[in-house]
Amino acid sequence: MIILSALFFYVLSGQTYLSNDYLMPCLESLSTKWHLSETGTGILMALGMSIPELTTNILSCFKSSRIGYGFGAIVGSGVFDFTVCFGLMSLFSNYYHKRALRMNLKALMRDIYVYLLTLLFLTFVFWDYEISLTEALILTLFYPSYLLYSLVQMEQKDDFQLSHQKHHFPTLLQFLDFHPEQAEDLDVDGKEIGQENQQEQVQEEQQPSKILLPFTLLFKFTIPKHPEFAFIIISFYCFLTVNVTMTVVDEFVEQFSVSPAFVGLTIASWGGNIQDILNASLAAKNKKTELATSSIIGSQIMNLQICLGFPWVLTMLIWQRNITFYDETISQSMLAIMTVVLTSFFLMLQQKLRLTYKLGVMLLSIYLLYFIYELLQQ
Repeated sequence: MIILSALFFYVLSGQTYLSNDYLMPCLESLSTKWHLSETGTGILMALGMSIPELTTNILSCFKSSRIGYGFGAIVGSGVFDFTVCFGLMSLFSNYYHKRALRMNLKALMRDIYVYLLTLLFLTFVFWDYEISLTEALILTLFYPSYLLYSLVQMEQKDDFQLSHQKHHFPTLLQFLDFHPEQAEDLDVDGKEIGQENQQEQVQEEQQPSKILLPFTLLFKFTIPKHPEFAFIIISFYCFLTVNVTMTVVDEFVEQFSVSPAFVGLTIASWGGNIQDILNASLAAKNKKTELATSSIIGSQIMNLQICLGFPWVLTMLIWQRNITFYDETISQSMLAIMTVVLTSFFLMLQQKLRLTYKLGVMLLSIYLLYFIYELLQQ
């Protein structure tokens, strides 16, 4: 078990390093080369960063015993973000600033409603242990509708100030700190940090952990600088790392008699959200909680609607039959997940959308209870 777990988390760490240090800069270069608008760049970034999740679900669809893992890894990631990441963001904001930061109510409620609606639809889909082509198409088409609605809202109200983002606060790449050497360094108020501090920060953050040295050398000497070719190679490496993790999951499931959905909902979400924890800390430190909230929930909506729906459509078009699975815990887990998300949301409202220390402790406690529930289901 120790060897399997170590291999699993090591490969996931390599996948995270690949996404952060190579995929994001590659997508940024492509958007610049293709002269995309800010909105187009945002869409490209979201699509590109979902490649690992998309690959996971595509591979899981071609083997019925893995269908639960693909679902669990994606949905479990959302549960982790809603509880652990928001919980840690609350704790970090109090640690860094000795006070509670506040979230945007309208933006939060809009995305929460869409996320809950998607979860409700998925509960309906999983209830009969079969996924039809119509259900998969509806799920996939949810995202363009959500995207159009969000764009119209931003045109009217400009809730997130995205159209003026580069003038008021760091871009999404800068706040996430994915590739600092390619982004202009700004402080909390959007002013440039001194050149000396910038060089020190870049030098410090450019050095990955020595533990990831094999991945560092492999990516450094095999990924070209040409963005189109680099994107192809990076996608291939995503496919390889996902395939390795799923092979490890197969062994884990066979040895310990747990469902693939349980592994995806819990263990996979821990390894796959390491970067989200770092982002939550950075968002709290830089007072960018509003942008972080939008990014976290928005990416999870895309994971549910595109990364689940599109592979299902693709699989059924190839095999000309519905997708069936026999994991009774999935439907029960969906109800538990909806309960977790709703409870988390109501706790945020109860705290008046302030990221208090109390909220952080409660959200982390909810995730602990959720994990115990999933464990007892086994």
